[in-house]
Amino acid sequence: MHGCPRSVPVDSPASRVERVLIGLAVPLYLLTALAIADGRIVILSETDVNKDSVAYVFPALALLATLLYAYIQRMGDRPHGGSPLDRWFSRESEDEMRERLRQEQADADVSSMGSAWAVREKEHLERALGEEE
Repeated sequence: MHGCPRSVPVDSPASRVERVLIGLAVPLYLLTALAIADGRIVILSETDVNKDSVAYVFPALALLATLLYAYIQRMGDRPHGGSPLDRWFSRESEDEMRERLRQEQADADVSSMGSAWAVREKEHLERALGEEE
């Protein structure tokens, strides 16, 4: 059975980013908990005894990763282009992305063909006017 190719489901780039964000957020939350336990981050204190302000980077990054994850999850089934993040990573499956890109390529070929014709027509008219003068 080693020679048989398996059908591997291909997920969207956005779902891969979600996994990376969760993989980033969980360790950062653990580092935040360790910083709190170690006393580097003080949550409830009457005096400001924070020893290490760099320790606040961990909860800030964890919160950012969590918010990005929640945003991508909320965008879920909306069509491509409905989110500003779609420029960086698509929420479409690979098959949908291929089909959309093929369609965009076909549209671009037709439009570039028209613009190439317009450029040639312009050059022809300029030559014709130049000859008449």
